Amino acid sequence: MKISWLRAINHLLIVTFTATLIFTGASLPVCAAGPDPVVAQIGTEKITLSQFKAELEKLPANLKQMATDKKIQQEFLDQLATSRLLYQEGVRQGLSKDPAVVKQVEEASRKIVLAALLQKEIESRIKAPTPEEVEQYYQSHKEEFQQEKQVKAQHILVKTEAEAVKIADELKKGGDFATLAREKSSCPSAAQGGDLGFFSRNRMVKEFADAAFALKKGEISPPVKTKFGYHIIKVTDIKEASARPLDEVRTTIENKITQEQKNQIFKEYIDGLKKKNQIVLHPELI
Repeated sequence: MKISWLRAINHLLIVTFTATLIFTGASLPVCAAGPDPVVAQIGTEKITLSQFKAELEKLPANLKQMATDKKIQQEFLDQLATSRLLYQEGVRQGLSKDPAVVKQVEEASRKIVLAALLQKEIESRIKAPTPEEVEQYYQSHKEEFQQEKQVKAQHILVKTEAEAVKIADELKKGGDFATLAREKSSCPSAAQGGDLGFFSRNRMVKEFADAAFALKKGEISPPVKTKFGYHIIKVTDIKEASARPLDEVRTTIENKITQEQKNQIFKEYIDGLKKKNQIVLHPELI
């Protein structure tokens, strides 16, 4: 656990610290005296408690939850200080002025500024879909939310037709399907009595699907040959094709409406920029 934690922290510190340096171009500011004590000092650079807490807040949710532990916080502080130490050494060696490094920083800076611009001009203008908008979308796009017919089935898989015929005879004499599946089937589903759960026709090979979807609830098929061997199939439940209820797809619809909004706002914003700024392309030179 400690190793995976440290790896995640190291990666995160490199990414976030690099992004911070793009804008600051220097180390963290020296702390103020008083209620914001220094929790680490690396040469002349100091990290205050508030700065440390700000770094903790940047952690992903799963790591942030782990970081409530004092020991892990100490490890995080050590890694944070180490990242500052490494940066200082890189600057001392002149790497911050290396042309390749400068180019990477410039590229990263463009990406960060672009992301900030999109957040300011696009994301901030997105409005959460209203219940009425969701309902309207659902009613006008019902074909998107059709649930195919599904069957729930158990099966027993064996290598030869002779084995399958013998098992079929045992079932006709009252043998328990789940028990025989556990004893005879070579499919991993044997542990669940051959239960495959619900599935649609396109999830199974054609021969198996044709046989399963031809059965009524409670019926058992004769041996069915597929590339996997011979199957005996029992359908235990059926869900007919129907429209998925609105509550089941509400989040999906909200995401679709939001994305459409985002695309429209983005297009309008780009069109406006292009009207104000000339762009000249030379595709013939490509």
